[in-house]
Amino acid sequence: MTPLMQINFWLAVVNVILLIYLAIVHIKMARDINSSFTWGLLLFVIVFLVHNFLAAYFYLTMRALYAPGTELPVLIITLMETIAFLIFVWICRQ
Repeated sequence: MTPLMQINFWLAVVNVILLIYLAIVHIKMARDINSSFTWGLLLFVIVFLVHNFLAAYFYLTMRALYAPGTELPVLIITLMETIAFLIFVWICRQ
């Protein structure tokens, strides 16, 4: 596995951890508030959680299929997701 793909994998793992935290927060909120907006946020988090589980799995099992030119763009996209989830966690903690 190349260094860029290793970074992609670990960023996907970080994303999974952040999303599990967000899912727990939104499950608690959905029970207390029971609004369609809160349920929508929970669904949003769950979709991204599945996406990042699959991404981490594919980074490990299909690493030979990634062309060398695609590693950096995938890293940029994964890093942008991580930053977005960190902002989401920061907002939820306030």
